[in-house]
Amino acid sequence: MTAGGGSAAVYGRGAAPRVSLPQRGVALGIAWSGVEGAGAHIACAKVELSRARPVLARVWRPFQERPGRKDVAARFPAWLAEEARWAEGRLCLGLDFPFSLAETHLRQLGLLRQAIRGPAALGKGLVEKFLFPGGDHSAAAESFRAELGKDRPRLTDGYRAVSLPPSHARLFRQTFFGLEVLSQVTEASFLPWDPPRAGRPALVEVRPEHAARVLSGARSYRDEGRDGVQRASARAALLRAVRVATGLEFEMELVARVVEDGKGAFLDAVLAAVAAAAAWEDGFQGVPPDVPRSEGWIHSLREEPWRGR
Repeated sequence: MTAGGGSAAVYGRGAAPRVSLPQRGVALGIAWSGVEGAGAHIACAKVELSRARPVLARVWRPFQERPGRKDVAARFPAWLAEEARWAEGRLCLGLDFPFSLAETHLRQLGLLRQAIRGPAALGKGLVEKFLFPGGDHSAAAESFRAELGKDRPRLTDGYRAVSLPPSHARLFRQTFFGLEVLSQVTEASFLPWDPPRAGRPALVEVRPEHAARVLSGARSYRDEGRDGVQRASARAALLRAVRVATGLEFEMELVARVVEDGKGAFLDAVLAAVAAAAAWEDGFQGVPPDVPRSEGWIHSLREEPWRGR
């Protein structure tokens, strides 16, 4: 034991993480799905930002009443416009699906030029190539993955230590359906392709698992049905870490809903909202210079917010 230190002290320990969020506006986080009946699985969290403290105002499933993928795609632009209206034009939306593909895949599909223009143009190109009028979404997504072949991560996937590239068997449906939906969004800024614009919602790609790792080192917070592992305590601990780092306030009713969701969708949505808000506060800066414009960027918290400056 060293002088002035307790036996349980750890030399070099940093302070608790601190993450700054904007003092005005609304951050929405969405945990996406690309399966049939996706609207029953898509989860959303709303964080209201103010000079006092950020507040987790709501967690819900905005498309549950009409969950079909066709209905979700048709309703999404109007839903986004309504949320932007309630936020009085100061809205940032974090979505947890890939906004683009690896440059090699984009060249392979002949959609590099569209991807350089942004997710909406890339989404339109994918719809025209794979989803014919009256076609089946599942079949279109399968054709999309089959044409891509070998999985290829983007540079941003490497920077953020993402384990699943956009074309992975567990992610390609979300990728395809997400880009299809974004193809219909016109009144928004897609970062980093577009600069933020006053009065328009800012849409960013986020990864909840990256925010969880940065805040607490957490890697697993979803229940495992196959081996019966329950991780409610891990979800509760991660939510506490979010509160300590950001000052986020929430009602116990919302806490219960987040913690009791074994699939972790509501917690994913909360983390997505926090990641989007943190990137917003930083002015959406920090995209490495070697990341191709066509591949986009995963926005998130600053790395190592617990390290003293």
